[in-house]
Amino acid sequence: MKSVPVHKLQDRSNLGFHLVPSAKQVATSQQSKEMGAHRDDHYIFFITLEGSGSTIVDFEEKKVGPNSLYYILPEQIHYRIITNKAKGWYLAADPAIVDPACRDIIESWSGLQEPLTLSEEEMRDYDQLLGVLYRQTYEQESHLSVLHALLRAFFEMAANTIQKYAKTAANNSRPAILSMQFKKLLNENIKQFKSPADYAEMLHISAPYLNEAVKKITGSTVSFWIKFKILTEAKRLLYFTDLNVKEIAGELGFDNHSYFSHIFYKETGMTALSFRKQSREKE
Repeated sequence: MKSVPVHKLQDRSNLGFHLVPSAKQVATSQQSKEMGAHRDDHYIFFITLEGSGSTIVDFEEKKVGPNSLYYILPEQIHYRIITNKAKGWYLAADPAIVDPACRDIIESWSGLQEPLTLSEEEMRDYDQLLGVLYRQTYEQESHLSVLHALLRAFFEMAANTIQKYAKTAANNSRPAILSMQFKKLLNENIKQFKSPADYAEMLHISAPYLNEAVKKITGSTVSFWIKFKILTEAKRLLYFTDLNVKEIAGELGFDNHSYFSHIFYKETGMTALSFRKQSREKE
């Protein structure tokens, strides 16, 4: 495989979201294998009322039990979704229809979000809200404004839940705003720009000030997050595609593949090809 497939929401819905009630059934390994590893251009939320399931997200297995909320971000590669008598909801949604304040909470810095176990009352609220949204969408065919209003309510609830359980700070301070702006720019420009000074210039501030702001909010420097982004994407390409190291370096915007290999070895302690071999043998 030369690239990681991207599943597009518009192929399934022109509403900006796709909502499905999950029945008490088992998704097999074969069914998951047929879908394969992929990214989505949208958020995916799993609300599990009963049963359980698991999936692999960026090399980590995530096990989702009953009374759980779990979500996958557009940038994350995932595969092998297995369910065991899971009952609940599956919601895919375009990030563009989500309020920016909610997006800031949902798109945490780590990108390694864990399933959240909720109270019975919280699960009942989610179940009822999504039940109303489902009926309004597929049974009553309401106006799009009504559907998006219900979606906004869901994302407000989800952001509050994530903030409560994952301890994600809702912070409107200058450092918090700059940090989120930096993350957005990093996701959009990592192939072209790899220097802290580049991002500081885009934000019209000094590099030391940006570094101070990002470190205050995330605990790590701008340089750390640039390298983290490069290495995460490199590992995804090494594992999920058959591109050679030179091709991967080119995909990530490196003119000199030897320099890319040097950075990968320095940060991981192994060569890129060793990582590919080791990670695939583990699987």
